[in-house]
Amino acid sequence: MKAELISTVFLSEKRKNTLLMLMDGPATVDEIKDSLTGTTSAIMAQVKILYEQGLIEQKEGKYMLTCIGKIVMKKIKPLIETLNVVEENKDYWDSKNLSAIPEFLLDRIGDLGEVMIHEPDLNHLFEPPKALLTSLKQTENVCTFYSYFCPTCPYNYSELANKGVNYNLILTRPVYERLRDEYKEQHDAMMNSENSNMYICDDDSVKLGALSVTDDIMLIAFFNKDGIFDHKKVLSFEESARKWGMDLFQYYKERSEKVN
Repeated sequence: MKAELISTVFLSEKRKNTLLMLMDGPATVDEIKDSLTGTTSAIMAQVKILYEQGLIEQKEGKYMLTCIGKIVMKKIKPLIETLNVVEENKDYWDSKNLSAIPEFLLDRIGDLGEVMIHEPDLNHLFEPPKALLTSLKQTENVCTFYSYFCPTCPYNYSELANKGVNYNLILTRPVYERLRDEYKEQHDAMMNSENSNMYICDDDSVKLGALSVTDDIMLIAFFNKDGIFDHKKVLSFEESARKWGMDLFQYYKERSEKVN
């Protein structure tokens, strides 16, 4: 039965997506059809299989998960979300050192949802993606971590400070010292802002390249398994990804010292 249930869920995209849809609540055949691609007869054939396997039931013209269906999908949904994230960009994830992510957040990697991989050309290697720059212009809250020096960071974040945006910035000590020594005007603007806080992370074992979370985007960048930073960045606009990013930021904030 175990293998049969697994096959029922995973060997048909229509069945899998129907079950995911019904996790949000009951739906009619027409509502299921509107959310999927295919004819009514094709969809009904898959619905029949789910019904026969005891994963869904019908009441008052609507289909819904049975108790067994809810139990199964509660366990399977995180796996589906994880597979969606990893399989879509498998070569990227295979090449990265993910030790910067604590285990409890690796378990939730599916929260990143639909992601895009930003790979800058040679003329824009050290510039943040345009999507992040656009977000910084309109956001009211920002949390950022850098373990490498981004040349545009002093200007972008001093501008945020002057605008009164609420932000927290974590830097490794070498990056902070370069900001303080070579960009004094921008550093002082950031330090003098009532709405900004800077932190220093002294953990030499940190393998995270960068992390930024705004009101509408999450960006993260890793070193590869050889310790090289290739400037590729993961972007997601999903709320679950921003929550995941904030939890990762908080993890590093708790291991950092505030600059007074």
